[in-house]
Amino acid sequence: MSVKHTTAHSVVRSSISQLNALDQVLPRSRTLQNSIELSPLVWWRTRLPQDLDRRDVRRIRAVLLRTDPLNDCDWLRAVTGDPAAAIGVAIRVLKFHGMTNPLTDVAMSSVLCCFLEDDRASPILIASALRRRRKIDPRCHDLWLLWRNAPF
Repeated sequence: MSVKHTTAHSVVRSSISQLNALDQVLPRSRTLQNSIELSPLVWWRTRLPQDLDRRDVRRIRAVLLRTDPLNDCDWLRAVTGDPAAAIGVAIRVLKFHGMTNPLTDVAMSSVLCCFLEDDRASPILIASALRRRRKIDPRCHDLWLLWRNAPF
């Protein structure tokens, strides 16, 4: 019995060949970096805004609820979707802990959830944080431009 090749087969073959090409171009030392980027807590600074949608909120919040709570009176409201609380917590974390502290990823992830739930102020803070972070992470420059110029 012969297998009929469809368009899906050619797409899969094309994707596999692209992954193989990337695998040869990227050094093996990036494996650890790639596994870190799989965490939803870094999506605000590693994924394109158009690649995110409401379905991601559940995954991000599940991880947020498993992390140690931030020492902030508004944290519970922030993690459960209050945009004003999330933005306030993130601003305080950015001010007191800076860009490289893991707490920044936690706080900005709560802001990202608010954005994905159609809050209009959240992209402004995300763009601002990416602008600051681009000094230590060059990938954030392109993301900053996308967040700054995107018509949300």
